[in-house]
Amino acid sequence: MALKAVVKADFDEGNRRAAAGDWQGAIAVFDRCLAQNPQDWQALANRANARQQLGDNARALDDYMAASALNPASANIKSNLAVLLKELGELQLAGQLLEEALAAEPAHVDAWSNLGVVRQHQLRYHDAIACFLKAIELGGVTAARCNNLGNVCTSALLLDDAISVLQGGLALSPQDANLQFSLSIALLLAGRYAEAWPLYEARWRSILTPRHEGALWDGAALGARTLLLWAEQGLGDSLQMARFLQRIHAEHPDARLLLACPQTFHRLFAQFDGIELLPPDAAPAYDCQLPLMSLPGALGVTLDNLPTAAYLQPMSGALPTLAGNGKLKVGVVWESGRWGVGIADAWRQHKSVPPALFAEICRVPGIDFVALQPGELPAELQGLVTQASIDDFADTAALLEQVDLVVCVDTAILHLAGAMGKPTWALLRAESAPFFLADAAVAPWYPSVRLWRQAAPGDWLPVVRELAEALSAQQTF
Repeated sequence: MALKAVVKADFDEGNRRAAAGDWQGAIAVFDRCLAQNPQDWQALANRANARQQLGDNARALDDYMAASALNPASANIKSNLAVLLKELGELQLAGQLLEEALAAEPAHVDAWSNLGVVRQHQLRYHDAIACFLKAIELGGVTAARCNNLGNVCTSALLLDDAISVLQGGLALSPQDANLQFSLSIALLLAGRYAEAWPLYEARWRSILTPRHEGALWDGAALGARTLLLWAEQGLGDSLQMARFLQRIHAEHPDARLLLACPQTFHRLFAQFDGIELLPPDAAPAYDCQLPLMSLPGALGVTLDNLPTAAYLQPMSGALPTLAGNGKLKVGVVWESGRWGVGIADAWRQHKSVPPALFAEICRVPGIDFVALQPGELPAELQGLVTQASIDDFADTAALLEQVDLVVCVDTAILHLAGAMGKPTWALLRAESAPFFLADAAVAPWYPSVRLWRQAAPGDWLPVVRELAEALSAQQTF
């Protein structure tokens, strides 16, 4: 009896530490439980959860599998294991486990929520909505459940519903950073920028960690102070926000303006007068700072006052050139940059067009196609696309200047082409993206960019063939 009491005390202590977010401490305590009883499936399952929270997915999977072998009927184990499998990108298997759990326990609230997340990643948005509504029916309205439901409504471009649900969640939990950030994305897609920008700052309390601290610039007069601007997210975001650099310099001529950004931009951004370029990890002295994606909020940007004139030009000097043969030249990009592995890479994959399908565009006769993304050509595009040497975005800009049209997916090249005013046809997911609105035919930030949208999530074939047909009939752009 004494040993059982000790084991139970350890188990309870492990749960307390897990509830407090002390995942390492929880693992150590569950280790003690399992040293006393290796068949303790609950300790195995809870240690698996703690390991998963720390990103130790391989050992978490081992623990979940061991726990499942000891208690194969447990809906809790199946539900939690499904979450891990989802993170690993195993969506079909995760969905099957959750369906098994719900067949055994139809009122399992977490399983309904987890199945909704899986269905959302499978691009089955209406099924996901049904799952999240069932979780709310069974477990009541919470901030987290409102966030799940609001997010999937945003993905389905049911923006009125998304905004209503997320605002309802914020009425319950006004400071919830996840709800605030999710609402900002729905508002951006709806074009309601003035409402969106303050909420968009919640990204620093939800999905991102700031690299710099200190006073945030709010757009006020700088005088002779030093302002550090810094790149925070993707390469395309930096290109998009670069439109504001010359405005800031013109309005604050006595200020010292620093921009910490990836080296790949330095040659290209050297054309901006009054901007000192620094490496992305620079730690200079400054009076105030601001991440680049906060500039629109600080400057009061709306769709009505958004500056849309071209603001980048190719650099002079030794840059790549394309041979002239009298044919139209089309620069192409079929793949978005890599973000990670497992589910972290899923959205990149959704933004990208498989090379075998993109080849249908590149088979349009009478056109020279030039790759604007670095790296080796996939086998499906070899012989159809010319590969130029690209070292940085100055090289890419030089190539862009020499083509008649750009055909690309939603990636940094779209932003560079738009920033240069280059005619561009952009292939966009059905879910759109925050700065392209829900149904605009032309990118609001880039008047030269025509948007070719999927009609259904994940279905590239119709829009690719429609674009290829239009390209074959087009002689000027």
